[in-house]
Amino acid sequence: MMSFNPCFTDEATAVLVELRKLASASGKLRISSCMPKLASSLGLPRVLLDEAIRDLYRAGLLSYQADSRDLPVSGYLLVSPESLVVDPHKVAWQQALEAAGVAPAAIVDLSGLSTALNGMGLEDLNALARCLQRLAEANSTAFDDAGFNVSARHLMGSSKVLSMMSGRMMDALGLPLRMQNSSPRYVICAGPPHPIATLLIENPRAFENAVRSELSQEVALICTYGFGLSYLGQERLHTTGASDHDRPIMIVRGGSPPQLNDLLRANQVFFWGDLDLAAINIYRALKRTMPQLQMSRIYEAMLPMIADSDRSHPYIDIFDKSGQVKSLAIDPSESLSLDPVCVFLRQACQTRAVDQEVVSDSAIRLLGSLPFNV
Repeated sequence: MMSFNPCFTDEATAVLVELRKLASASGKLRISSCMPKLASSLGLPRVLLDEAIRDLYRAGLLSYQADSRDLPVSGYLLVSPESLVVDPHKVAWQQALEAAGVAPAAIVDLSGLSTALNGMGLEDLNALARCLQRLAEANSTAFDDAGFNVSARHLMGSSKVLSMMSGRMMDALGLPLRMQNSSPRYVICAGPPHPIATLLIENPRAFENAVRSELSQEVALICTYGFGLSYLGQERLHTTGASDHDRPIMIVRGGSPPQLNDLLRANQVFFWGDLDLAAINIYRALKRTMPQLQMSRIYEAMLPMIADSDRSHPYIDIFDKSGQVKSLAIDPSESLSLDPVCVFLRQACQTRAVDQEVVSDSAIRLLGSLPFNV
């Protein structure tokens, strides 16, 4: 017989031994008949029997159709083979959650955290379970802050616990999903008080090149750090009901540009990134919530380089682009929904790419205030 971890009660050990006797080699028992036999042979009060069955179920030693309390409903119960190795750490975590008063349904979801908790002793497991339960019971005003702050102030002094949890775990505790956002999110801007256009720039070095070109004397520049761009396109961040803790924080690099919301809602908003498949996907993601967005004419300076092997590169590891071809492929039927400029540029960079930092300051200054046209 397998040895049991001290995390199991004597009752759970006795229940498992008896179930294996009843199940014989098949490991399968009808619930309606085995439960009365179990209670009779062991002489356990129903409350202790239920706790033992539930502990074994959560440890993966029993399987059955469970109700909201993780107890068997009907049908058959399967008993694990004796060779199964129980994860004592997972059992200890589940017992800590139960001792803290966490709802049974939430325990099922939160049990998935056990792997991330390896190395924590029983005292710390119990502490974290208590902290999670207190946070779940807290007044909603406790959540009116950035997720990292809430996590650090309520969960053992760590800012990252909530960001390690799945959406299902957050739901189980009644916590808003926005608290998983890493924050703050900074957006670097430059430009005049009354810009003629807004230019979204994928990478920070290219943003600095644009500032150096003096384009920011007439155009508002926004550095968006790659796929951080799509964060700006989320409409919920720019409504009056959005939490201040979720809004991007504008930092002015030069000049005195208008507020970020005004820059993103301008009639003339252009995008300039690398000439590669990832940049096309960024543009497409943004355009869903910024329909006025257009590609920047700066791409005209990059297109001729695609045909020059000295100034363009294939999608391989050394150029940090090896994953783009497969992961960013577009279904042929979907290409029909793309605007002509997007189709044209995507076709141009199908096999080779050019990074935006290659563009000279003079070309940025000359083309940065205009849209790209096929």
